[in-house]
Amino acid sequence: MKRKYILIISFLLLQVTYSQNSIEVTCKKKNNNTVQFFYKKNVPGSYYLTIDFTKLENSNDYQIFKRVIKNKSGYLFTLKPINEKKGISFSYRIKYSFGNPKPKINNNTTYLLPFKRNKNVKIIEASNLGEKYFGSEKPIDWKSFIIFSKEPDTVYSMRKGKVVRLIKKYDMDVKFNKSYTSKRNIVLIEHEDGTFATYKGFNKNQIFVKLGQDVYPHTPLGKLEKFNKNNYRLDFNIFHYLPNLIAKEKSTLKNRISKIKYINPNFFVDNENKKIKSGRFYIVSFNEEIKLKEFSRKEKKKYKKNPNDFK
Repeated sequence: MKRKYILIISFLLLQVTYSQNSIEVTCKKKNNNTVQFFYKKNVPGSYYLTIDFTKLENSNDYQIFKRVIKNKSGYLFTLKPINEKKGISFSYRIKYSFGNPKPKINNNTTYLLPFKRNKNVKIIEASNLGEKYFGSEKPIDWKSFIIFSKEPDTVYSMRKGKVVRLIKKYDMDVKFNKSYTSKRNIVLIEHEDGTFATYKGFNKNQIFVKLGQDVYPHTPLGKLEKFNKNNYRLDFNIFHYLPNLIAKEKSTLKNRISKIKYINPNFFVDNENKKIKSGRFYIVSFNEEIKLKEFSRKEKKKYKKNPNDFK
């Protein structure tokens, strides 16, 4: 989480920009003494933006402004003067954090298992390392899955979304067998409803998607890298962020309180929708109805004309 501050006094204000790598916020004074706020987001994904006015004179429109911003740029709000003949004097600070704390989740959403159609896979439910080794609080409804393979399989997206994080810098050392390492190459995808899917275990040179790219059900994401001497391994989970995303104090692995709620969704396996259970084998299923379920009308029209654009 990044935290930055800005101080602006209105009678000096013409156009001032708060700028850094992730988000730019611009304030612009109009001839009628109103002040408009805009944003530009330089990274993909949802961000929870808070603007806290520590001083606000000649206006009472906002004391604290909070909003999830998703688009690349847009309008935020306008401060209006009480006395239209005078300017607005104010100071404020900005905080923002990654994620949407108010997702709109449909519990009937169906996910695909992230492997090729008709592949027979064994699901293993992963333990929570923070709770197991460091005594920290277990995340709410913890649910994460593991699939081992003997081959460098291609991993596919489980649902329509956008690539919002990529980690592709690690080479796996397979000289010894291990049960855990934090050095994994990752693709993180955000879905329209505010949930996220994490995919861990890629070969850094064989990730097929780019940051900010739209993906669709069963889009190839990349190939697995060997985890141990004899196995390839994919770890995957689905989650969303909780309110109060911005931490007030630094936390350790022991006292850290989870800001994430994990989801145990329905998967389309064995040609039906069901919850998957640890230790069982499932056949990866896929059909066009599942693929098109979250498509907009415009996307469906484009898909009919050229399906290859949605692989």
